[in-house]
Amino acid sequence: MSANLYDLLDVEETATEDEIRSAWKTAIADLDPTERRFRAYSDAAGVLLDPAKRAAYDAELAAERAAQADADDDATPAPAPVDLTEPADATAPADAAATPADPADPAAPAAADERRAPGTTALVAAGVAAVLAVVLAVWLATQPGARGDESAKDRAERNVRLERAALAAEAAAEQMVAPVLSYNHQTMAADLERLRGYMTDAMAAKQAAGWPDLTKEAEAQKIVVEARATGAALTRVDPGGRRATVVVFIDQNVAKDGQDPFVLRMWATFSLVRASGSESRWLLDDLCTDDSCQ
Repeated sequence: MSANLYDLLDVEETATEDEIRSAWKTAIADLDPTERRFRAYSDAAGVLLDPAKRAAYDAELAAERAAQADADDDATPAPAPVDLTEPADATAPADAAATPADPADPAAPAAADERRAPGTTALVAAGVAAVLAVVLAVWLATQPGARGDESAKDRAERNVRLERAALAAEAAAEQMVAPVLSYNHQTMAADLERLRGYMTDAMAAKQAAGWPDLTKEAEAQKIVVEARATGAALTRVDPGGRRATVVVFIDQNVAKDGQDPFVLRMWATFSLVRASGSESRWLLDDLCTDDSCQ
């Protein structure tokens, strides 16, 4: 059976949402959002953190395992028929298969323990750990001071600054979700002004350019969207602590005229820059959602 999403995130199939979210954060740590592994980990978490998608996926796993079990049963050879017409010859040599294999014989079959392949989960877990270790080592090697060009004190102070910047950026991204990704067909002009306050000038201009089309659709269908963050993970902070990339899981509660309300779950990558002249305020400079992140 091929590796599944639980294997990919290295969690048990009984894992809680908190355990899955923690595993996802660990998996994408230090990965660039453009990497395929980043997309794979985030897509896996997107399925396993959505109760409906997870239930459907678990049902698929169960069906796949049942089919594999049936196939294994069908492939089991039937026992050879016993000839009852002649008595067994007591002097005949024993069956060759029952004779222990000679370890010195290169043609001898391997022992059962030697033929058993390692479990898929163990292989995937080891592979993920190894890849993350290499990525982390490469990233650390490229940072200022990694090659000894700064003192231990300077390096410690820089690490503290970066840690503070990371926490601040992650918190800022989570706080942006509601004001930036929520809107109401009755207040579209005010909604645009509100979200522009969380964006750089370039991002605000881009958002304003597409707002008339969104307004037209929202008013025609009487759409109301209320967004909230359900989790965030820091992906990258630049050495200067001025730019950050944060991945956020989002629930959008959507109401449309003539339809039952529903929840749209997604993950998005927020590219943030520290506001000019501020040590604590972050602005949204770019945004992509799961389907648009390349």
